[in-house]
Amino acid sequence: MRKGNNADLHGKLAFLLAFSTDAVFVLDERGIIQTTNHEACRILACEASALAGASLRAWRTDAPIRPHPDSTRPDSLCYSAFFRRHDGETFLADVSIAGVVEGGERTYVAILRDMSWLAEAAYKQNLAAAVFDNSIQAIMVTNAANRIVAVNAAFERLTGYDAPEVIGRSPNLLQSGRHDKAFFADLWRAVLATGHWQGEIWDRRKNGEIFPEWLTISVVRDDSGAITHHVAICHDITERKESEERLRHVTDFYSALCQVDHLVACRTNPQALFEGICRTTVEYGHLRCAYITVVEPPNVPRIVAAFSEAKDGAALPPEEAVRTLSQDAILAGEPVVQQGGDNMEAGRVRLPDASVNLSAGAFPFKRGDQVYGALCVFSDEASFFDNDLLHLLRRIAEDISFALDSFDQETLRQAAESRANYLAQHDTLTGLYRRNMIEEAMARHHAQGAQTDSVYSLGLIDLDHFKVINDTYGHAVGDEVLVHAAKILRAAMRLGDLVGRWGGEEFLCLLPDTGPDSALYGMERIRERLAHTAISVGGHELHVTASIGVATFPFDGKTIAELMTMVDAALYQSKQEGGDRVRRAGASPSIFCIGGQIEEALGHGRVVAAAQPIVSLKDGVVVADESLARLVLPGGVVLDAAQFIEAAAHLGQLQRIDQVIIAQVMRRCVERVKAHDAPILHFVNASAGLLAQAQTLAALLQDARNQGRDTGLTRDCGTPFVIEITERAMLRDRKAVKRHLEPLLEYGFRVALDDFGSGYSSFLYLADFPVSFLKIEKELVVRVTSDRRVAAIIHDIARLGHDLGITTIAEGIEGADTADALLALDIDWGQGFHFGSPTLAR
Repeated sequence: MRKGNNADLHGKLAFLLAFSTDAVFVLDERGIIQTTNHEACRILACEASALAGASLRAWRTDAPIRPHPDSTRPDSLCYSAFFRRHDGETFLADVSIAGVVEGGERTYVAILRDMSWLAEAAYKQNLAAAVFDNSIQAIMVTNAANRIVAVNAAFERLTGYDAPEVIGRSPNLLQSGRHDKAFFADLWRAVLATGHWQGEIWDRRKNGEIFPEWLTISVVRDDSGAITHHVAICHDITERKESEERLRHVTDFYSALCQVDHLVACRTNPQALFEGICRTTVEYGHLRCAYITVVEPPNVPRIVAAFSEAKDGAALPPEEAVRTLSQDAILAGEPVVQQGGDNMEAGRVRLPDASVNLSAGAFPFKRGDQVYGALCVFSDEASFFDNDLLHLLRRIAEDISFALDSFDQETLRQAAESRANYLAQHDTLTGLYRRNMIEEAMARHHAQGAQTDSVYSLGLIDLDHFKVINDTYGHAVGDEVLVHAAKILRAAMRLGDLVGRWGGEEFLCLLPDTGPDSALYGMERIRERLAHTAISVGGHELHVTASIGVATFPFDGKTIAELMTMVDAALYQSKQEGGDRVRRAGASPSIFCIGGQIEEALGHGRVVAAAQPIVSLKDGVVVADESLARLVLPGGVVLDAAQFIEAAAHLGQLQRIDQVIIAQVMRRCVERVKAHDAPILHFVNASAGLLAQAQTLAALLQDARNQGRDTGLTRDCGTPFVIEITERAMLRDRKAVKRHLEPLLEYGFRVALDDFGSGYSSFLYLADFPVSFLKIEKELVVRVTSDRRVAAIIHDIARLGHDLGITTIAEGIEGADTADALLALDIDWGQGFHFGSPTLAR
């Protein structure tokens, strides 16, 4: 080799060693490294001294090499292999080795290129494929021409189509027909404009079934910005839609009755009333069709009004079937119901084959003293008529009877005025006077008594254990019990006496010219008659008792307010003694003793909060606590809430107790934050009195803001306070409660609906309030391990909560078996003595 060539070779080799971004090794004929560059040290993560004199082969793993087929020089070698860095990490590299002859001696130059990025790219590609194949959400990929190029297994499960059946086809094969061209035009306009679209859409499975889904469409673009693919991700929202439908259905039942009352008040003739009621029962009762028939000589029902929601050519029951069903009810004078799925041809009603699953019912109504006709309704669903709907339809039939009687009066204007006056003065359920009418009568008799020194008495009656009746048998049975009690009270009144529904299951009797002894005697007769009269409702025979308080003017009070306080205290004493008894005001002053203890405790800071833990049922971690009121007597005896809360409510002290407890909880929260304790939520109870006071709630909000500045618990990061509300606290004015709470909710307070499962209007609160937590009624919780029906109810509550994004909490857990059962039913959190007793704050 010429000297010039050697110099040129040395120059190129020096340049390569200095500037190459790959590892460069100069090897002798045995493969021993003679010289290397800085990149070799970087790639192999070692010092140059560790390379000099070592074999390049020693840095390669035992994995087989893969020669490159494009190596053309006979004195060179190109291959791919895995190498090991100095720290033990393996990586893929491309190696090129070429021989060089210098001064008669052969050396080799090896160039090693780190290809680990290629393996990482392959890993990411495999990971993406795995995510695509194993996603629980259905994924569909289309090309720029909107032809399907890939679907995953979840798509196949959701639609029923196998991948080969849809590859190459348009997604239009999934269209349900529920959306028009304008809908899809807007959809694709949004996709092209923003690169994505998401929303609710109805699609069709391979078997023809239509289902709702939540769909997200995104576009994929190349480097030039051109669309190459569309990616659609969707999941079935059928369960969520069904949950929403259940909630809407329950709400609509109560709306229907209001609409019928409106129809009764506004319609000017029977035909307009009949047509309006048919429409209302179908639209609000989710029925297929409704008919009204009236009896004509010779006692043959004639259809006079009808309304139907039947679609898509669905068969309607023949008129003969309607007349036959109506006649059965008219002759019996009672409702006749046939549930779909029963043998519909076993009775006299004959339905066409296409209507074999129809449920049918006929509800007779009167005109005067005679049965005049029937309301006939039909539903597509088997076993459709539950207790709520049957109760609603009976009430509608009763309203028809009332309306017909009104139409028969002298003029329609007089009839409507009479109905309006009656509804204003009388309770719609019991027919007794409303509270406002009794209050007006009391004001008149009190003014007369003050002027003439005459006496009068009040009797306050409360049905014992009425909540248990409602919870056990349902509100329809509870309503029947109230109606029965009202009949007994009305029959017991003398000429001149007045009785009205005071609220809930409470009744107030106004007894003019009646002293305390006569009042006690009269109330005792009412108590005995209630206790000894069996009530047959819904296939059940019930016995109801009552607690009664009596107060007399002027002996027990000089003002109406004083008298009401005393009669309320007497009723409270009757309850405290076990119920089913009559007590006169002043005979048992225990409620006032308790009231005095409460007042003294409020004045001396001895109303304190006791915190009971709330835990996650999944892992037992304490996630929150509820602060319960405790009253500390001067001797150190601690009274729990059950011993004084009811008295505080009767004496108007409950709102002040709430304020004291909430203030203590706020201070304890500040102390926990400053002590760096684990963050938890703090539940506090809010009474009806507190919720009605907008100014008090505003002051509470200001306190929260002030302490938030001290602790950093501001609106942005969320406050740890949860306000527990029962439906009793919202019965009077739900809209006002919501309006008063809005500033607190905007700041970050959350709402828990307490005693869920015990009230008839809880669903309305879920619809109207931003509820974050459902606290399940304790009486349900204690029966979960022994009553399958209760377990099913709790499971449905859990599912409803999850569908609405609400955390469910079970109260009153006293054993591990109960906790395990609730966890199995998907309840989120638990509270009770099993996890810890209420502990007084330091």
